[in-house]
Amino acid sequence: MVGDTTPYVVILAGGQGTRLWPVSRRSQPKQFHALLTHRTMLEETYDRVLPLTTPERIWVVTGAESVELVRSQLPDLPETNVLGEPVGRNSAPAAALAVARITRADSEATVLVTPADSYILDAAAYRDYIATAVEAAQTAAIVVLGIIPTSPNTNYGYIKRGDRLEKPRAAYRVERFTEKPNVYTAAQYVADGGYYWNMGQFVFQAGLFMEKCETYLPEVAERVRQLAETPDPTGELTAQLYETMPSISLDYGIAEKEPNLAVIPVAVEWSDLGNWQAVKEISVRHGYPPSENHIAIDSADCYVMARSGRLVVTIGVEGYVIVDTPDALLVVREDESAKVREALEEIEERGKEGYL
Repeated sequence: MVGDTTPYVVILAGGQGTRLWPVSRRSQPKQFHALLTHRTMLEETYDRVLPLTTPERIWVVTGAESVELVRSQLPDLPETNVLGEPVGRNSAPAAALAVARITRADSEATVLVTPADSYILDAAAYRDYIATAVEAAQTAAIVVLGIIPTSPNTNYGYIKRGDRLEKPRAAYRVERFTEKPNVYTAAQYVADGGYYWNMGQFVFQAGLFMEKCETYLPEVAERVRQLAETPDPTGELTAQLYETMPSISLDYGIAEKEPNLAVIPVAVEWSDLGNWQAVKEISVRHGYPPSENHIAIDSADCYVMARSGRLVVTIGVEGYVIVDTPDALLVVREDESAKVREALEEIEERGKEGYL
C-alpha cells in the first residue's frame, strides 16, 4: 500500500543524443534505443525506479513527437502521465512541467528527477542511495547524487562537498556547485579531492522546488503553473507558453544559485553514455554481446554495431567505432567519437536533414 513517503518520479526523456548518431535520430533519440541490453534506455530507467514507487506516480516528459513512443515502451504508465513539450527548453522547464502538476496534488510530496539516458549498473544500490536522498530532502534541501570523478571531464557539473548533515549521516552540505568548468578548473577539482560529478539526479519536496523556480526562474514557474491549472490544455496554448519559455538546465537555473543543496556520495558504475567511446567501454568491460554481423581479421580494439543486416568485415583495423544502420554508416576513431556532432552540422549544411 502506498504511503505518503512514496516518492514521485519524473523521467526526463527529451534531448537528441546527437553524439550517438546514426542510431540516435531526431525521430527516435538514444533514450528510445537498446544500446547495451535488450531493453531501451527509457525502459531500463523505468525498471530501475519502479520498485521505489508505483506507475501512477511516475511521470515522463518528452518531445511532443515522442509521446506515443513513450506510451508504447511504457504501457503500464497512465497515458496522462506522459507530457509532451512542443519544443525542447532543457531540463529545468521539463522538470517543472511535471512537478507543477504533482504539487497541485501534494505540495509536500518527495520527487526524484532522473534522466532517461543514464547507465547505472547496480540498480539496487542506486535505489538505496535514492532512499537516503529522500530522507535528506525532508530537511528542506534539494538533494543531488555525486560520483567521485576519475578524470577532469568538462561535460559534467562538479559538486564540492561541505559539512556532513546530522541526519542522514551519509549526506553532506554542498559548498559549491559548478556546472561544466573549463579543463584547468576541472583538473584542479580532481586534484584537490572532495568534489563529485553531478549525476543529474535531483530529489526534493515538490512545493519547495516550485518555490525555487519562482525565485530563480519566475517565467518558467508562471507558465508551467498555468498549464498545470488548465484542464487538458490545448496544444496551441502549450506552444504559446513555450514560445517565450527560457531554455535552461536544472544545473544552471537552480543548482548553481541555490545555497541549500545536499549531496549523497554514490559508489556505483555510472555513465551518461554521451558518445560511442562510452558505449564501447561499457560493452567491453561487461562483455555485452558484440555484433553477430562482424568478422574481424587482424583487427583489434574495435567496436562494431551492425544494425543494417549487412555483414561488416574489418581487416587490419584498430581502435575504431563502426556503426552501420540501413541508411547511414559511421566510421570513427574511438578517441574522436565526441566529434560526431560536427559531422551532423556538416550533414545539415549540405541539406541532407533526412539523415538526422
